[in-house]
Amino acid sequence: MRRVIRVISMVALISAVFGAGVLVGTSHPTALAQGGATQPADTEQLFAPFWEAWNQVHRRYVDPLNDETLMQGAIAGMVDAIGDRHTAYMDPKLFETLSNDLSGVFEGIGATVKKDTATGGMQIISTITGAPARLAGIHVGDIIVTVEGQDITGLSQTQILGKIRGPAGTPVRLGLIRKGEKKPVEITVIRAKIEVPTVESALYQGGIGYIKLAEFNDIATRDLTKALKALDANHLKGLIFDLRDDPGGYLQTAIEVASQFIKSGPVVIERGKAGTRDMVYRANGNALAPDVPMIVLINGASASASELVAGALHDRGRATLLGEQSFGKGSVQEWSSLSNGGGLRITIAHFFTPTNRVINEVGLTPDVIVPWDVDTHPDFDIQLYQAIWMLRGEF
Repeated sequence: MRRVIRVISMVALISAVFGAGVLVGTSHPTALAQGGATQPADTEQLFAPFWEAWNQVHRRYVDPLNDETLMQGAIAGMVDAIGDRHTAYMDPKLFETLSNDLSGVFEGIGATVKKDTATGGMQIISTITGAPARLAGIHVGDIIVTVEGQDITGLSQTQILGKIRGPAGTPVRLGLIRKGEKKPVEITVIRAKIEVPTVESALYQGGIGYIKLAEFNDIATRDLTKALKALDANHLKGLIFDLRDDPGGYLQTAIEVASQFIKSGPVVIERGKAGTRDMVYRANGNALAPDVPMIVLINGASASASELVAGALHDRGRATLLGEQSFGKGSVQEWSSLSNGGGLRITIAHFFTPTNRVINEVGLTPDVIVPWDVDTHPDFDIQLYQAIWMLRGEF
């Protein structure tokens, strides 16, 4: 049976994934063009130029051709023509890798990236502490423009991701545009196995709890629940919920996470194609910390599910947002496998906060804007300390 997955992830973790999602059954039962006798009659004329081109290439091209490569290129070109950076074709190898990656263990360089519209390269949004990217000297703001000496600026985000990822212990040579440098900088990074804890927690002086969620994977709800119980979170003086550098993940997990802090009512509005009914997802009624004063930390790499949860907590009056403008990815993707082992990631809806605020291409603006350059000041987290001071009533 063909696999279909709903996702709301967005920023690509080169060390990790675009994200995964909850199973939702089968795809929509619409009539689709197929080859051979089963192709709908009204598509035969439409696809005639494609087959004419296919035949001419095979008759006239000078060198041997690989039909599998041509077929995959045709799919990728069709999907890229939509013009949505979150809709893409994944070849069998990449699809398998991305589908299995929300485990908290990755093989790659350990950097969160986004497509840079000005250059076509991949801009570094953040790097993981101790991961190869940071150890090799890659900086936030660097833009990857070549991989192994080849220009990648004309490729899609998915295609670039496939070139940078690779097995632990193998090298990858990256060409970077760096602020202040006249020529691209080349850095070789040795890929590694990277283990990122899904949830980290701490208790600060004055009864201030802290919980960091790395991503909305399949164990996030379990680990968050454990942390909230261990802290006795609802009886703290304040709680800091850190969603910085969290690229997203499962839609269902996002709803479950928000439900830990909201007793009832709407969490997110999902709006699909014209003519379809809006879906309103509500808190599940199992809140462990519905009353503790909260500050949610966000930054430019807080995206998708992170923005969904932060937006819900803010709209419902449960939390103050502190940090920097979030990424701005407010769309839902459906992942489906194809018969060749590859897969499609298709945007099927956009999501909005409970008060109908737009997130896509906009992001969330914090109530308290506190810039922080982790590369310049790696040992002093001013955003975290300001949140602690505010919850203590010292600022």
